[in-house]
Amino acid sequence: MIPAILGIPVVEGVVGGVVGSVANIFAPSNSCSATATVSPVTRNAFAPYLTSATAANAPAAPVATPPTGSMRADEWGQMAPADVQTWAKSLVGKHVAATDATGRTISGDVNGIQMLGNTLALNVGGHLVSLAQLKQITWSPSVA
Repeated sequence: MIPAILGIPVVEGVVGGVVGSVANIFAPSNSCSATATVSPVTRNAFAPYLTSATAANAPAAPVATPPTGSMRADEWGQMAPADVQTWAKSLVGKHVAATDATGRTISGDVNGIQMLGNTLALNVGGHLVSLAQLKQITWSPSVA
């Protein structure tokens, strides 16, 4: 029993040395040993690729339109034009109820979108409805 207790530090030292050597093999190093035949990888090897990968090159995140919802004119008026267009495209195939400034409601399925000059319009059931004329849009999944 006593010889086994005395052997524990020796085993720990051997195991620790092996583990330490293995860890050192995978540790990054900027120096080459005399026996190394492969040049070390520099830290800046990917720098040209990382600098060209800017936020401008990244694809735009899609606008997540829930299955049902509503939006007021003042809300889409605060959005960037590209975001409004993406949101409007997401309404294609959904049923909408659009309320204009007089309180009249236009409802139907959105068949597409179209630019009318500088204004975006929805094709609701075959009728072009300009977003500039609307106060609110409510959408839900199409029933047809």
